[in-house]
Amino acid sequence: MRIGEHLYFAPDITFSNVDTAGVNLPQQVAERIRGFYLVPTRALAEAGHAFASGVMLVAAIDALARLKTGRDDVGGRFRDWCTAHLPSCTDAISERFYKGFRNGLVHEARIKDGGEFSLEARETFKEIGDILSCNPTCLLAEVELALDAYLRILEVDPTKLEALRGRIRDDFAYELSN
Repeated sequence: MRIGEHLYFAPDITFSNVDTAGVNLPQQVAERIRGFYLVPTRALAEAGHAFASGVMLVAAIDALARLKTGRDDVGGRFRDWCTAHLPSCTDAISERFYKGFRNGLVHEARIKDGGEFSLEARETFKEIGDILSCNPTCLLAEVELALDAYLRILEVDPTKLEALRGRIRDDFAYELSN
């Protein structure tokens, strides 16, 4: 996001202030994910915008899966991240969520195969016949817990923190150098 002369890594952190070598990076990444994705998702859901909040969550999951794994295989990293970090995701749900929701939204601006976002369901994912329904409010809660768990890992595992530093340096090389 650009405001005036400054390009922002997170709502209150310019790229020139990203701490790629220090201990502040995990918190800065958390501020990025929360500020650009999760806070807007909550506001959209609270305003009744299930579709828009769902789109934001798909983007957040994509970002978290990239940051955590660094894998270039988008499908594998998205599906594996969902199965590993979202309690509601089985392998089958992760596959359907990737193909119908993530790919549909990113590539065609729609959810494929009758999938839907709904604020009415009580569970994160509900299979209604051959339709997959996703409640973005429930999914948001699971994504927030996954982010918190990732931050706890980064606090105690220097290898994982160094891997994150490398991904941030690589993925944002242009932004960090300009």
